[in-house]
Amino acid sequence: MLEIIRFFIEKIDFLKIAELARKRNDRLMAARLHLILVQSYEIIELYTVILGELESALEAHQKTENGYRFHLNEHRISALLLRQSSNLEVMETLTDDLFFELRTLDNDFLMAYRQLFPGKGTILNAASALLANARLPLAETGPGTFPMTRRGDYRTLWITREGAKHDRREIEKYLYGDNGKDKQVIDIAISDGDVFFDVLTDYLENEKPREKLSSIKSLTDSYRLVLQQNFTASELLSEIGTVAKHYSHRP
Repeated sequence: MLEIIRFFIEKIDFLKIAELARKRNDRLMAARLHLILVQSYEIIELYTVILGELESALEAHQKTENGYRFHLNEHRISALLLRQSSNLEVMETLTDDLFFELRTLDNDFLMAYRQLFPGKGTILNAASALLANARLPLAETGPGTFPMTRRGDYRTLWITREGAKHDRREIEKYLYGDNGKDKQVIDIAISDGDVFFDVLTDYLENEKPREKLSSIKSLTDSYRLVLQQNFTASELLSEIGTVAKHYSHRP
């Protein structure tokens, strides 16, 4: 999932947009850039928290004669995933509004807009939907294949202990949309015990999400520097209320 977040953020040409906003003295555009930046940091911070919770649970996991013992509050993680789902929705809306204004001004912005918002959805839609259902997608692929992993399967961690009570095969059939094609779905719930931690271990060791988070933060830090070099704090904040009031639906 971090790969598509990075792709999404990279498509926002902060320097070019900031220079355009400065030239046009467009404080609404500057405010949108500022809120996108704030939202990027929120996504990074929350993903860091979620990752930390999962890493701690993995460290505490112990195999015993009576089963498995570990510390993981699935209600807290589910709430964090739902909040992250909302964060992605806010980011999508902010960016949609920004590019809707920009796409008539420059063909480069139009092309970026089409990559971010193809058809009726965006590359964040699938991730947001999974997160809202207490699932962490483990696919670290680009927008063309997400949520498929590089191995060709659809892999998620389902943060619930209720998995065993459901018809898992029926859920998996529709989890990624039923287009008539067979999909290899690996949807692992906490109730699956050791398998859950095997998949989590594989994700942490092979996908290296900490490194990806660091890369995204560095990119976001560079955007923050662009804003600081082009606008004063008062310029960035003068229209912040006008823009922000439309994005207050977080849980």
